[in-house]
Amino acid sequence: MEKYLQLERDIRFADDGLIYTEERRAILVPTSSFGILRKDLYTNIGKERVKGFLIRYGSDLGHKDARIILKKFKDEPIKTIIKKGPVYHQLHGHVIPTVTDIKVKDHGDKISTYIEGIWEHSYEAEEHIEQFGLADEPVCNTLVGYASGFLTEVCNQTVLFKEVACVGKGDKVCEFVGRTIDYWTDEMRDELKIYNEEPIVKELELTYEKLLEERNHLQNVSIIYNKLTEEILKGKDLHSIMEIVYNLTNTAILIESDELQPIAFGGIPEEELVVFNQSFKGYVQCKESMKKNFHHTKTLKLDDHNRITTPIFLQGKTIGYSSFVYQKLEKENTRFLQMIIERISSICALYILNKKTEVEAENRMKGQFLDQILNEENTKEEILRRSSFVGLDLFQPYYIAVIHFQMPNKNYKEQLALLDEVMNETSTYFQKQGINILMGQQANDLVLLFLKSEIKEKGVQVTCLNYLHNLSKTHASVKFRAGISMQSEEIEKASDSYKEALTAMRMTTKANNIMDFQSLGILGPLINSNNKKEVERMAIYTMNPLFNDFDDHKKLEIIKTLYVYLLNGGNLEQTASDLALSLSGLRYRIGKIEKLLEQDIRDPEISYKLLLSIQALISIGKLDLENG
Repeated sequence: MEKYLQLERDIRFADDGLIYTEERRAILVPTSSFGILRKDLYTNIGKERVKGFLIRYGSDLGHKDARIILKKFKDEPIKTIIKKGPVYHQLHGHVIPTVTDIKVKDHGDKISTYIEGIWEHSYEAEEHIEQFGLADEPVCNTLVGYASGFLTEVCNQTVLFKEVACVGKGDKVCEFVGRTIDYWTDEMRDELKIYNEEPIVKELELTYEKLLEERNHLQNVSIIYNKLTEEILKGKDLHSIMEIVYNLTNTAILIESDELQPIAFGGIPEEELVVFNQSFKGYVQCKESMKKNFHHTKTLKLDDHNRITTPIFLQGKTIGYSSFVYQKLEKENTRFLQMIIERISSICALYILNKKTEVEAENRMKGQFLDQILNEENTKEEILRRSSFVGLDLFQPYYIAVIHFQMPNKNYKEQLALLDEVMNETSTYFQKQGINILMGQQANDLVLLFLKSEIKEKGVQVTCLNYLHNLSKTHASVKFRAGISMQSEEIEKASDSYKEALTAMRMTTKANNIMDFQSLGILGPLINSNNKKEVERMAIYTMNPLFNDFDDHKKLEIIKTLYVYLLNGGNLEQTASDLALSLSGLRYRIGKIEKLLEQDIRDPEISYKLLLSIQALISIGKLDLENG
């Protein structure tokens, strides 16, 4: 191992008071000042650009020193000249270099070389640690540049140096390898890119051009956004707005709901719309996590087309997707469309919010109108006059349905929030079904008025059944029940129909969550007349022994056992199954009930009277065996 400690470089202080080295003016700069410069460069132009800058700076120093040495030692063997490089390098104060291995082949006009060695006391490693701490890659960039520049000049061909260990990243010593092209490996080709980088001034010019292009894009995007906003304020529908987008961008656009159904489009032939939509559905289904994690604009390559797609957000939820649809685009157009599609998403959200507000306002007006009808606040003439405002002819056959729902958690605020949500979903559901309804609220129940002409194809029972099924799919933990009134033609007596629906709803069970009033038979008219107090008093008198001998929980348990037994016509096996009881347990309860009542409940007359009494108490709301 050789050390290069001798001073072979001419360094002098001239009469003019300046410092010269090899007849060139020089300066002395503390390494700490270089450390501060390095830090500022990192902050302002970034780590990767600083690396290239420092390597090229070091390379320039190496080239200049090589020219001096070649001139000064022109008669020396090439190997000796190469070894002068580390000496001159050390005299810059940068490092103490040691060459540990060197191979040299003289080809006349070019020199091939392979060189290995170590750098000790690298000023770059020390200052990097001082300013930034340990790095995750080698940091002696000016040293690499100097060695590369020096040998490139000497060998008359490109020589690349690479630092393979560095104190700046925690190694014990800095190690380097230098190679001419015939000794290169693939990893050395990556290093070559650094020497070929554009000068900073040139890159600033390119950056300026890009910024100018970006500014023009933003200006055009702003013009399009303002134009579309104006169209919304003019009341244009979403499909018309998308046609305008197509005309402005010359690119097809498609808006789809969160359920991936087409809502509006522009520039897409009808026959291609289904194909594009099905392709997108297939892509989303293949990538199950997409809908969950789709929060930003994506460029999608599908089988038959490409898309620039972004989600449409409203009140924190994804309500749809905006997509530019194309076969091929220039790169600059892709960036332009990415900027536009995000504004289109905002426009769609604004449009949908506007429509949502209109619908909610209309629903509130309809709800208030129905509430006034049910509370008998309007005369027949007032109802006739106001019905034209809601777009419904109320002087024709109709039904009233009462929808009750029970949450596992009986928190009052959550119940109200659910009611609001269900009302919005109900409005959307029947809009999609093409059924016009009046919807209101009584207590914590939802009240719907159906015109017979609107549901004549399916009938009120099937319409309500499908509706509850749809609600149950969305709210699996909530129990929904519905009661349906008899058909009525007198809207001014809608309060009577509401009472019928309420009575029917109370008679629903877990097994049958929809009940119509007419199926109650004689019980319905009996309870719905003006003798509720008398009916209640007689029913309680009939059931009195069961009411008085137990606490609330036990009382309901015994009465429910009796009720299910009577509904099953005295069938013990079916009753035990419905109540999840053993036969012996059920027989014990039946025996206890007969003992308390002092009657044979298998007697048809007795069983009918008891069943009628329980149903009467359920229908007037005095007994709730489902939620008790």
